[in-house]
Amino acid sequence: MKTLYEILEVSETASEEIIEKAYKVLAKKHHPDLQPQEKKQQAEQIMKQINEAYSILGDKQKRQAYNEKLNYERQAIRQKQENTTTNYQKASSTTKQTANSYQNENKAYHKEQEIRQWQEVIKAREEAQIRKQKEVQEQYEKKYQEAYEGYLRSLGYKIKYKWTWKNYRNLLIAILVVISICAILWCFPPTHNYIIEFYESNPIIKTVIDVIGKIIIGIWNAICSIFK
Repeated sequence: MKTLYEILEVSETASEEIIEKAYKVLAKKHHPDLQPQEKKQQAEQIMKQINEAYSILGDKQKRQAYNEKLNYERQAIRQKQENTTTNYQKASSTTKQTANSYQNENKAYHKEQEIRQWQEVIKAREEAQIRKQKEVQEQYEKKYQEAYEGYLRSLGYKIKYKWTWKNYRNLLIAILVVISICAILWCFPPTHNYIIEFYESNPIIKTVIDVIGKIIIGIWNAICSIFK
């Protein structure tokens, strides 16, 4: 919005004589009676502003009051701009601090990830080294055992192996595998018929299988009677 000085086209330090002269020049220039018909309404609005400006600036007391009001408004605007600038700077500073904090956290996170990855790599290497040492130790012990047993055999000793839980487990697995294979062959029609023919055509095999079957049935019945 224009100030009254801008309306009269004078500086704010203009004297009373300059203000009066400027007013007369503008009044003559924009007087409605001197304007064409199509510009009279616009000239009236301009003259209204010129008269209002001169009524204030042409009076010493009114001009002083206007200057104080104008300075107050400008100070308010300046203060508002300074506050806006300060708030913007604070917001920028806060944003920058937040960004720096995020970057630091991000760097710390990546650093922690790198440390964790290195720890995993080192752990994997150590485990691989332990497994390798264990395998080498087992191979060494096996070769030593074989050499020791060979030496005892060369002296005429008979070696008896003590059964461990691992041996029993392997035997049980082998029996289960054989039973599974036999069950599959028994359920398959061609092999089923072949097994029946082989069983019936060989008395010795038939007798052995019957004895084994009776033993198994007897053991099963004994077990069932215990748990009844």
